Amino acid sequence: MKHFLVLFALSYLGASLCVWWLSGFVPWFLLPDFPFLMIVFSGLFVPGAAGFLCALPPAIFREITTSAPSWSMFLGSMALYFGSREIGRRFLLRNEPSLLSAVVSLMAAESFSVVLLLSLSGARPFSYLWGAQEAVRIAWTSLVAVPLFLDLSVRWRRVKE
Repeated sequence: MKHFLVLFALSYLGASLCVWWLSGFVPWFLLPDFPFLMIVFSGLFVPGAAGFLCALPPAIFREITTSAPSWSMFLGSMALYFGSREIGRRFLLRNEPSLLSAVVSLMAAESFSVVLLLSLSGARPFSYLWGAQEAVRIAWTSLVAVPLFLDLSVRWRRVKE
């Protein structure tokens, strides 16, 4: 229950901070995607059905706060959870470089899938400027993720002991 409440609070706080408070002052690509980070954290570090339940509210927040077709961000977020869960099962992610590479690869895969779906639907969503902005967003969110994930995982290991 603690996992659920902490991840729910962090994803809501991050989504509300980025979408409603800072979106008029800071460019969108400089705002970290906190619901994304909470979905990845629940996949990497929260075992079993509790991880799935922890990933549901951030996926709903992403669906509500983005202007994407219906259910696309929610289903993409659930796919992201299952992908991060498989990465968490197969690799030991206790140090910074491995955690950073896992988050960067998950964000890049998500960005590539969005571009692929948009191009298959007939839209032309990408340009050099968009690619540069997306690279900055991936780098910034990944750099925010490493200390956040390490701090949360250490705190939860201490609580278990």
